[in-house]
Amino acid sequence: MDSIPYSEVRARLAETLKQLEVRDEPIFISRRGQPAGVLMSVAQYQRLQGGPSGFGEALLAWRARHAEELATEADDGSWEDPFADVRDRRIDGGRPPIDFTELLGDEPEGAASSEPSGGPAQPGRRKRP
Repeated sequence: MDSIPYSEVRARLAETLKQLEVRDEPIFISRRGQPAGVLMSVAQYQRLQGGPSGFGEALLAWRARHAEELATEADDGSWEDPFADVRDRRIDGGRPPIDFTELLGDEPEGAASSEPSGGPAQPGRRKRP
């Protein structure tokens, strides 16, 4: 473990941080010959904290702590899927088809009619009313 004077750390902070990444050991900072602080890498700090470093690790830790409870609920059938009724998996969602003619009444203007129109429309010509 190295001990570096405060004035040197302040003057060469970038180099000191690189040392932390390479060696993965803490660096003690002294002021007037007495220990004043410690610099360490983030990885080392997280190891010292002992906590998970992300959501995935937190989830795994939670599952490990509650494994027995989760297994018991799954085995005895008391566990219900909270998302069971959120979405109907069928394509139509279990709903009857919508009849738009019933909703809108007659066909809207400009809709295709079932009556013959007298042949295909010719480009550049208008039909007389």
